[in-house]
Amino acid sequence: MVAKTDTGTNEGAQGRGRAADAYQTARERTYSAYETARNRAAEVTRQASEQITVYPVAAVVGGLAVGALLGFLLPATRRERDLLEPTGRRITDAARTAAQRGVDAGKEQIEEIRNRATQKVGEAVVEAVSGGKD
Repeated sequence: MVAKTDTGTNEGAQGRGRAADAYQTARERTYSAYETARNRAAEVTRQASEQITVYPVAAVVGGLAVGALLGFLLPATRRERDLLEPTGRRITDAARTAAQRGVDAGKEQIEEIRNRATQKVGEAVVEAVSGGKD
């Protein structure tokens, strides 16, 4: 009579054991990643709260920037366009006027600096030519 071996059963048990080990390892890694992400989120939230307390104006400006970005990304409704279009035009016109005034003021400043530089160079040339004597 041939002795019956248990190799098929052993291989199946080993395969189930490896699968269970792999499952447990994946579960531990997932839990570790979750804990790390949770701790990091808590730390970022704490830091943000501190920054808001220390720099409230920056928080308001940041909030406005985020709101403007969201407003830009979300499509406008017809009602919003009807209500805000005149205001938008006025703001655009005012910004354009302010920018033009800034450009004009800059040109005036550059011209003034150029005139002063020309005057100083002229004075230096006259002084160099005359040998510093008046």
